[in-house]
Amino acid sequence: MVALSIDRLELQRPSRTRLLKIAANARKEANACNSNSSPVTPSIDRLELQRPSRTRPLKIACNSNSSPVTPSIDRRELLAGAIAGGASLASSVDSPALADPIGPPTFKRCHQATIGDDINRACCPPKPKGATSYFKPDSRPMRVRPAAHLVDKDYIAKYNEAYAKMRALPPDDPRSLRQQAKVHCAYCNYGYRQKGAPKQTLQIHFNWLFLPWHRWYLYFHEKILGSLIGDPSFALPFWSWDQEGGRYIPDMFRRETALYDAKRDTSHYEPTRVDLFYSPGSDKKSDEQIREDNLSIMYNNVAKVKQPDAFFGYPLRKGSSSINGPGGVERAPHNAMHIFCGSPNQPNNEDMGNFYSAGKDPLFYCHHGNVDRMWDVWRSLGNMDFTDPDYLNTEFLFFDEKQDLVRVKVKDSLNNEKMLKYKYQAMPDDETWTAYEPKPLKETPWSGSSYEYRLVKASAENPEALEVVAEPVTITVDQPKGSGSDETLVLEGMEIDMRSAISFNAFINLPEANKNTPVSCAEYVGTYSNVPHFMLESGKWHTETVNTSFSIKANVEILGLKSEDKLVVTLVPRGDGSFTFNGASIQYA
Repeated sequence: MVALSIDRLELQRPSRTRLLKIAANARKEANACNSNSSPVTPSIDRLELQRPSRTRPLKIACNSNSSPVTPSIDRRELLAGAIAGGASLASSVDSPALADPIGPPTFKRCHQATIGDDINRACCPPKPKGATSYFKPDSRPMRVRPAAHLVDKDYIAKYNEAYAKMRALPPDDPRSLRQQAKVHCAYCNYGYRQKGAPKQTLQIHFNWLFLPWHRWYLYFHEKILGSLIGDPSFALPFWSWDQEGGRYIPDMFRRETALYDAKRDTSHYEPTRVDLFYSPGSDKKSDEQIREDNLSIMYNNVAKVKQPDAFFGYPLRKGSSSINGPGGVERAPHNAMHIFCGSPNQPNNEDMGNFYSAGKDPLFYCHHGNVDRMWDVWRSLGNMDFTDPDYLNTEFLFFDEKQDLVRVKVKDSLNNEKMLKYKYQAMPDDETWTAYEPKPLKETPWSGSSYEYRLVKASAENPEALEVVAEPVTITVDQPKGSGSDETLVLEGMEIDMRSAISFNAFINLPEANKNTPVSCAEYVGTYSNVPHFMLESGKWHTETVNTSFSIKANVEILGLKSEDKLVVTLVPRGDGSFTFNGASIQYA
C-alpha cells in the first residue's frame, strides 16, 4: 500500500467539479508511485488555515524510494472541500487535525477600532473586575419575546424604564448603553485580532459567526435590562419587519424617550413602509410594490435556502480572513434595514448605518431580535445547523448583568429555548413568505447556450475579473448535471470596497433585468448588500474578497431550466460603488 503524506494545506473553497478532478488526479498520480497500483490511503498530517500561496503546488511524497509526485493542482484547492462542505476527503482524515476554532479575544490587546479615513474610536471594553466564568445553562423560567407592534402600554413603560436606567449608568460600567454599543464596535470594526493568529483581524459579520454572536449579544443585553428594573422575566421585543403589522418603524422608538435616537433617517418613519430591499436612492416605489418585494426577499434569502453556508455565511477558522462571505439573512434583510434606519445626514450614516455606532440605538436590538427569530423560522422549515466542531467551539466574551465576564461557545446558543430560556411570540403571518410562490416574468425560458454572453467559469479557471459598475452585467454559467437538497449559484472572488453601500440583485433567465425590474418574480434569486465600514491592514485602507451563494434550486424548477447546460445570470447594481468578481459556478449539496 502507498501512503500519501500531505504536508500542508490552506483554506479556500473550490467548486465541486474542480474538487472531483483534484481527487481523481491525486489518486492517479499517487498510484503511479506503485507499480502494483495498490489502494492509496491519504494521511493528512497538518492543516494550516492561512491565505493561500498562489505558486507553491501541493506535493505528494510516496513512502518508497521513488521521487515525489507533484500533481498539477494547487494545494489550497484540495483542502476546502473537506472543510467547507463541497465534498469530503478520505475517511482517514484525522478530525483533531482539523480543529481550529476562533478563540475568545484578548481584551488587553484590544486596539482602537477603525470607522473612517484617519478616524478611530476607542471601543475597547473596561477591565474586568474579577475572574472570567464559563457560561452555565439559564435556569430562569421561559421568557417570550414579543412582537414590537403588539406590546401594550405597560410593557412600553417597563422597556423605557430599563433603557433610562441603562443610559444613566456610569460611562465605564460595562452594562451602560455606551459600553454595550462598544461591544458591537470592537467585534465588528476590527478592535480585536484573532487569538493565536495575531495577523488576522476578528470580524463577526460576513461569515458563519454572524447569527450566533448576535444571539449571545442580545441574550446578555436582555439580562442586563431585566436586572436594572428588577424583572428577570423581562424579554426584548422584536421588530417584525417581515410582517404586515411590522411594516413601519415601531412607534415607541419615535417618541423622545429613552428609546429614542436622534441619528436616524426620520423620513423613514410612518407612513413610509419598511423596504427590505432598500439601498440609497430607492425611495420611489409604491407601497404595493414594496410589499411584494419584501415577500420575495424573505422567500429568496431565508425560506428557500437549504444549505447552512448559504444561510449563515461561510466558515471562519483561526488564521483565515474574517471576511469570507455572508449568508442570505445577513445580506438582506439585515443589511438593508441598517441602511434604511441610519441617518444620511451623518458622515458615516450613523447610528444604525455603521457597525461602530449601531449599538447606540435601542432600535438595533429590536431589529436584531427579528434577525435572530429568522434562525428559528429557518430551522422550523426542516433545515439543520452547522455541525462543524470549529463552528461549535468558537468562543466569545461578554459582560453579564453582574458586571462579570462570561466565556461562551457557539454550541451553547443553538437551542435557545433549552439553554437560554427564551422563545418568540408565534407569528402566523410567517406563512405569507415561507410559502411564497413567485411567478415568472417570461413564459419561454432562455436557452443559455444560444446567447453570446461571456461564459464565466469558477475562479480557479478564470483569473480575469469582471467589473460591475453602474450598468447590469450578464454572463452565462455552466450548469452541470447534479442533484441534492439545494442548487446554488456561487459568485467567487468578489472584490468589494467595504466603505461603500454596495448592493446588487441577481437574476437568472432575465438578461434584460435592470434597476426597475421588480424582485417579486421567479427570475430573481437574491440580493447582496453591504453595511459601510472600514478595514485596516498594514496601515492602508483596502477592499476585501468575499464569496457569496444564492440558492436557486426552486427558481430553476419554476422556470423550467433544469435541463439547460448553461444559465444566463444578470447582476443589477444598486446603491453606491462598484465591485469585481473573478468567477461563478453552479454547485449542488
